[in-house]
Amino acid sequence: MHRFVLILVLICSIGHAATVRTERVPEGGVQPQIVAGNVGILHLVYLTGEPHAADARYASKKPDSSSWSEPITVNSEPHTAVAMGTIRGAQVALGKSGTVHVVWNGLGAKGTPAALFYTRKEPGNVAFEPQRNLRSDTKGLDGGASIAASDKGEVFILWHGVPEKAEPGEQNRVVFMLKSTDNGSSFAPVKIVNPDDLGVCACCSMKSLVTPEGDMLALYRAARRKDQRDVTLLRSTDGGATFQHRIVGTWAISACPMSSMSLAGKGMGVRGAWEAEGKVYTSLLDAEADALVVSGNKARHPAQAVNGKGETLISWSIGTGWQRGGDVGWRLLDPNGRPTRTEGLAKGVPVWGFTAAYADGDGFVVMY
Repeated sequence: MHRFVLILVLICSIGHAATVRTERVPEGGVQPQIVAGNVGILHLVYLTGEPHAADARYASKKPDSSSWSEPITVNSEPHTAVAMGTIRGAQVALGKSGTVHVVWNGLGAKGTPAALFYTRKEPGNVAFEPQRNLRSDTKGLDGGASIAASDKGEVFILWHGVPEKAEPGEQNRVVFMLKSTDNGSSFAPVKIVNPDDLGVCACCSMKSLVTPEGDMLALYRAARRKDQRDVTLLRSTDGGATFQHRIVGTWAISACPMSSMSLAGKGMGVRGAWEAEGKVYTSLLDAEADALVVSGNKARHPAQAVNGKGETLISWSIGTGWQRGGDVGWRLLDPNGRPTRTEGLAKGVPVWGFTAAYADGDGFVVMY
């Protein structure tokens, strides 16, 4: 039985009786990422160990279980994950037949460029496959990569960097993509998905998702100018052959905020969440609606979960920064996307940590 620090927070608002409890990451880890399968099994990845030489760990949880499974190590080469900066850690996706796909950034060794590591665990296997470095000849990997998968065997890995012969600088950065059609066994050559819209914020991470309809979405922070850090949505309706882009959130700032994104799809459509001006914003991405502010000040690194009622919980870190921990906050949206009075705060986000959220019946859990 694993030890978790559990705090039960019951918050009732008019017309709502949603429960939100908080839970520490197993093994005292950081940077949890959670994805739910079709049969309700939860899949969790997180980092443990030294911030500059961490390990990615994996655990699962069945709907009728009160605890997570015994964790296993994701990376086959020890200490090849990076927790420093809070935006380079492991991201997870579920693919065909419940295959678990994981991608993460690795530090370059002896002056070599940073690595882009990938592995998978197919159903029935007790361990992940040996990790593969899929960075190819791209340069400038900094902000965290993302991964998305479908039940058709498609796997999409997205990251940003600089093409081999391009000049350095954020305004020349592009979004790269690798696509697999055989559930991660092999990948097509690296493709640039925004060749006509250059500029990506170097040390911000991405988030991607494949919808049930098969659309591929990705959120990233652009840097088309030095004083601009707009959140941009990429959408492909043809399996990654072509992409359209749309700005969904603006921020006039002349620095990289080292931020992360969140995507959650269910019910009314796909919802995005991101940081700007020290607050967390959210918007449905299927419609060009104005973004809502759901947090107070000093909010960072949003996460989302949707329950069976169509309610969405958004959680975030408060006051975290370089080598600095902080607190956690959350707020519930009703099935129509309107903020409710169900909100809360808790202390204890560790250094290099952030939150994840998952539905627990009709209630929610915030993990940090």
